[in-house]
Amino acid sequence: MCCNCCSVRAQKIWVFTLGSLTLVLGIFLVAGWPSLSRRWILEMLPLAPDSFMYKRWVATPMQLYSSFYLFNWTNPEDLNTEGVKPNFEQLGPYTFSDYKVKEDLEWEQPKVTYYGRRTWHFVPDKSNGSLEDVVVTPDFPAVTASFFSRKYRRVMRKVMNFALNREGGSTFIRQTAREWLFEGYYNELLDFVEQLHSPLLPVPSGNFGWFYERNQSKTAEGNFTIHTGRGDLSRMGDLLLWKGQNHTGYYSGECGKVNGSTGELWSPDRQWDRPTSIFMPDLGRFLNLYTNENVTIDGIDAWRYVSTELTLDNGQLSADTKCFCVGKRECPLNGVLDFSPATYNGPFYMSHPHFHMTDGIYRENTTGLQPNALEHSMYVIMEPTLGAPVKLRGQLMISVRVVRDEAIDFFKDVAYDHYAPLFSLVLHGEMDDNLKGLVRLALNVPRIGQYTGIALLLIGLIMVAVGVYLTRTHKWHNKQKPEPIDKVKVEDKNVNTT
Repeated sequence: MCCNCCSVRAQKIWVFTLGSLTLVLGIFLVAGWPSLSRRWILEMLPLAPDSFMYKRWVATPMQLYSSFYLFNWTNPEDLNTEGVKPNFEQLGPYTFSDYKVKEDLEWEQPKVTYYGRRTWHFVPDKSNGSLEDVVVTPDFPAVTASFFSRKYRRVMRKVMNFALNREGGSTFIRQTAREWLFEGYYNELLDFVEQLHSPLLPVPSGNFGWFYERNQSKTAEGNFTIHTGRGDLSRMGDLLLWKGQNHTGYYSGECGKVNGSTGELWSPDRQWDRPTSIFMPDLGRFLNLYTNENVTIDGIDAWRYVSTELTLDNGQLSADTKCFCVGKRECPLNGVLDFSPATYNGPFYMSHPHFHMTDGIYRENTTGLQPNALEHSMYVIMEPTLGAPVKLRGQLMISVRVVRDEAIDFFKDVAYDHYAPLFSLVLHGEMDDNLKGLVRLALNVPRIGQYTGIALLLIGLIMVAVGVYLTRTHKWHNKQKPEPIDKVKVEDKNVNTT
């Protein structure tokens, strides 16, 4: 625009109009932008086939790793030796990348049902050891058979003892790490039980591995039905059904209810005094983590949720968790969970690695375990406004109870009843830089708008002030300054005289 062509009136209109509009826009950004932008961001969170969150949820949004630690029984020959306790050496980690893709999605807003196909790949650079490492463990199939037979009469126990002696029972098993984890190995005793086709012992195969036939399996964990957040963001990510049911059947009452998040999607606007719950399909139960401290990771202010003594409580600390005790079985002490419902009612138990946060009785008859709070606790670091997990480390250990059993030849002379650690699994990961950048941007959008509003307020005020000043001083471009009144009167007098 050519300023020389503008009249004073046009200049005033432009300056005062632009200044006023800038002021109004600045006031809006300062006062209304934070709540408006927050609403826009929250509207992007619910899951839908074409939503912003979908691509960041349908496949693992961060690089996850599964690290396995196997416990090697170094002195199996001394099982019956008084004065020599079983010693267990931790081997590993054997680390695998852990990638999950949701498949067979069925949308029924506000719910979606899906299967998760998980794929593991061994990562030597993040591992300590080879998959060819030999690992010795107690013969837990034989231990389970011995445990299972105790509820029967003596004649049946003799039959079980005969079967164990004839069908490959032993006191220990020696296999490679590869076989223990995913490849599996042939077990003569399991094959014998499988061929019985007994509903009391529904063994699916004569081969065994902790994660046998699970790599790249879609159905191993069952299907999940979660809340998408549509209509109620406070429920986004909540698990509604597992395998089509709202109760696992593993534990009674509230303890068996399907509850919590699958760990991949959490609701926004977290509350400090409320724990976060994670459902573990392999365990058939949920675990509660509790807020512990405020942390900052790469410019993101977050809350750290950690496992506490309440996480694996069996009613000793909170009456609400008493239902995790299994009927007609001795309830473990705090920190140890009876894992039998998920293991054909065998004498298996779950805890933090190395029996961290448990009673010392679980370690007193073994050597080699060294619990450490920093290494063996669980945590999730989460940005509370968006419910975005920034970093996580979940870990649990599975053990088997070995006791003297005078009716079974393999175990009639056991020197020390003990809990033998078998393996621990650590799932860990951290949000990548791109996702962290998106989180920082989403959190800073309200602040950016406010700062922009303040800048516009200042610009608008300056424009209006300049306009007022130019008006009062008559300094608009092309405006002639009026002559003083005294000078005008003198000129009029001179004209009249003439």
